[in-house]
Amino acid sequence: MRPSPAASRPRATHRLAAAVVGVGLLAGGLPATAGPAPLPTSVPAQVPASAAAPTAASYDAPQRRRAARGPEVGVQFHGLWTSYTDAERATALDRLVDMGAGWVRLDMSWSMIQPERGRIDPQGWGVRFVDRVVTMASDRGLKVLATFWLTPDWAGPEAGARSLPADPRDYAKALAWAAERWRGQVRAWEVWNEPNSEDFLTGADPAAYADLLCAAHDAVQASAAGATPVVFGGTMHNDSDWIEAAYEAGAGGCFDVMATHPYQSPSDTGPMSGSGEAEWEFSHLAQVRELMRRHGDRRPVWVTEFGWSSHRDRGDEQPWERGVSKRQQATFTVAALEALRTRFPFVRKAFLYNERARTDAGRHMKGYGLMTNALRPKPVYRAVQEWVRR
Repeated sequence: MRPSPAASRPRATHRLAAAVVGVGLLAGGLPATAGPAPLPTSVPAQVPASAAAPTAASYDAPQRRRAARGPEVGVQFHGLWTSYTDAERATALDRLVDMGAGWVRLDMSWSMIQPERGRIDPQGWGVRFVDRVVTMASDRGLKVLATFWLTPDWAGPEAGARSLPADPRDYAKALAWAAERWRGQVRAWEVWNEPNSEDFLTGADPAAYADLLCAAHDAVQASAAGATPVVFGGTMHNDSDWIEAAYEAGAGGCFDVMATHPYQSPSDTGPMSGSGEAEWEFSHLAQVRELMRRHGDRRPVWVTEFGWSSHRDRGDEQPWERGVSKRQQATFTVAALEALRTRFPFVRKAFLYNERARTDAGRHMKGYGLMTNALRPKPVYRAVQEWVRR
């Protein structure tokens, strides 16, 4: 039996907003949250891959044919953080291109581009900053997925930037403006990050999120960028219950791509460990697809974050903060990409977390990254490069 949500839901994942060190500074100095999500102390026993979650073998034959080579690889790129220099941005992007990435995921602050009520100033420093970073990516042939979030004070959030605006139409108008501004460079827009997590969306209410998503989707469709896909905000883990509630609240017609963040836990196990029944298992992707099918939904799924952290354990780590060796990080990452290719072909794009090791967070958070903080490739970088070129 699945533990109750209160018992099982992680306190927070990590990664995208966890270091609002850059975006937070841009949006008014929001404090960073730290650490990936806690899970129940009792976790499912590992089982062989052959006994793991239901496969997608029976799903969507046309999608299987299209996905024969596997998902297109993207990378979470924190290039809109002020901790980066332009030289570092250029080097990181060049190396992601060399690795074979086709996409980058940028976390973009609404507060940064529209700090005051009224018309967005195209000459404002925030807009010009985004112009520069997005152009750096697109000039290298990288497609951009932008995650649009962080509510400005003027929009009436109840509990700060990580809560919804008083009127979802304010968010929708800003997103439509941004979609038009960066049309052809930003190829898809993700509506918030991990909206099922209290650390990223206060309240984490699927009905309120559905209202935001529908307003955003309608506004983008009505804009000059109407063909640009709108992506359901990637959920913390494969939270099929929360996604189901969002469907029931009316979200089903309000996005073009479903997204999740299928980080595996225990975090030192491979992607096909476990039974696939728990939302914090990578292979629970099959249950996400099944609930979509129950709603008559054959739209693609994107994994907009996933990865493993390479670091030594002390022995007292919780299941969600265990590290792996650099070699295991490479092995598990490629195994996950291969599982997406063979077992979950409905997943069209997979974004690795993240481009480089961070220096602003704890030991577990520092272990993520395809490259060191000095932008030297780790074994996982080479392994992904080889997988893409196979």
